[in-house]
Amino acid sequence: MSSPFRETSLILECPKCETLNYLDPFTFWNFKGKIKCAGCDAIWAYELVNGTRKAAPAAATAPHDKMPGYAQSKDWKTITDFSKVNKGPQAREDFQGKPIPISKSKRGNPVSGTPLTAADLVGSRPKQFAGK
Repeated sequence: MSSPFRETSLILECPKCETLNYLDPFTFWNFKGKIKCAGCDAIWAYELVNGTRKAAPAAATAPHDKMPGYAQSKDWKTITDFSKVNKGPQAREDFQGKPIPISKSKRGNPVSGTPLTAADLVGSRPKQFAGK
């Protein structure tokens, strides 16, 4: 038996296999389309407006539009296979783990955002630690 909360939230409980498909609010907040269940690969037509479900999931045909961001089976085991769930949304697609050095903001103001070079350190004094 599903709870009333699941019937109105960003959780799709698959009517077929009872897998809990958690829909990422960033990508599903206003959504109308088809979702693939992470448990049984069934495809469901689904509509969300401001994060609230408008109707019960209806069976649909392939292809699906999106997959859930996270899923759990009915015995609370997580489903982490990326062919069944999406990876989390990234802030920037081109970000590869290193900061992008900047020296001016969008408005042209100087900012401190670049690594220091040896020339930048001329005239500075090293940190001194108090010893015994």
